[in-house]
Amino acid sequence: MAGTTLFLGGIFNVVDPFIFVQIYIWLWVLITFIAICMWVLFRYGVWEKYKVLWGLYYAFKAESNAAFIFNLALKAELFSEAQAKCIFNYASYKYEGFSKAWWGLQGWVERRIFNYATVYLDDLDPLKALVYKFGKRNMDVEIAKQMQAGEWEESPSVSIGGSDTDIILDADRWTVRGSPQNKAIVAYCEAWNDTYPEDQIHSFMKFQKYLLNGKIDQASTPSLACIHPQVLVSWTRIDETFPIDIEDNEQGGARRQQAADEENADANQFNKWIPTVLLGGLAFAFIIVVIRFIAFLVTNHSAG
Repeated sequence: MAGTTLFLGGIFNVVDPFIFVQIYIWLWVLITFIAICMWVLFRYGVWEKYKVLWGLYYAFKAESNAAFIFNLALKAELFSEAQAKCIFNYASYKYEGFSKAWWGLQGWVERRIFNYATVYLDDLDPLKALVYKFGKRNMDVEIAKQMQAGEWEESPSVSIGGSDTDIILDADRWTVRGSPQNKAIVAYCEAWNDTYPEDQIHSFMKFQKYLLNGKIDQASTPSLACIHPQVLVSWTRIDETFPIDIEDNEQGGARRQQAADEENADANQFNKWIPTVLLGGLAFAFIIVVIRFIAFLVTNHSAG
């Protein structure tokens, strides 16, 4: 077009001599490649290192509590409240949608636009459902609370990064997805909820309460034979964890720290010079700038 000024004189419209493609198309290819590399670098080089904190991230994203789950060996992992307390993973269920119009096409569209919780929560705002869908927000806790008519247990012991955090002892691997105990609980509670729709079980706490008070007769339910609602801990384990003589515990940390310091002594000898080298480099760069500035002034004065 006449009078049109091309960016940088149209240099990006130049065609390469091999494949005969404009340079700006190669730039798009390069930008896409860099974006993929950056994603892989962040996902596996940075994000993977914080795997122990993923539960806290998911809890914050879901606007729910977090939970430390301890096993029988008192090894803890940090999970979101949905992972720690909800029996069912509602997002994994295949649902037909909430509309039958357009020969099922509307339901197909809704499943890909709105959050899965819309099927379970009647009062969920459509706009929020749309945002939650693409934000991939987990709403299992809200669903479980509604299904249990608001019956829910939470006793936050600490706060981590602004998220209230419960402490749960799972000595029988109930919360481990795919374990025999977890599969048995899921199958039993699905059957229970079909039989008692007015008294549904959607949390491990309610399931345990019904086991302990006898409302669920475990003895007459073969499918629950692998479930242990109570676990005995030997006094040997208790004494090892909470020793009467705490002198060894008091001094053990100091000994381990001293051993770590001695092991890293060689590396620390070099590390202590890092601040000095950095400050020296900055000072040297500043001196060069000052000298160049003085030389510039002298040159201009001479020319004048």
